[in-house]
Amino acid sequence: MGGPGLEVAKFTFYVFMPMAFMVYFGGPGFYERYVADEAFKFNPPPKMKMPTEPGDVQRALDQLRADREARRLAREQVISQMSKE
Repeated sequence: MGGPGLEVAKFTFYVFMPMAFMVYFGGPGFYERYVADEAFKFNPPPKMKMPTEPGDVQRALDQLRADREARRLAREQVISQMSKE
């Protein structure tokens, strides 16, 4: 069996090892080096900024409606050309 020196060494290891892990893995350097780039791969930032003002929201809705109408007209045109052939 070990003596009191071994017990002190074990106690020091048990107390300071978790603290060392927290300092290393919880530090900003570790985050920037290993985590920050991976976060964008799995959760990319939005491509367009969401409107927050009522006027901006209305303009965005009008634009979406116009795009949807243009796609519908293009689809109907293709269908009508296919039915003529």
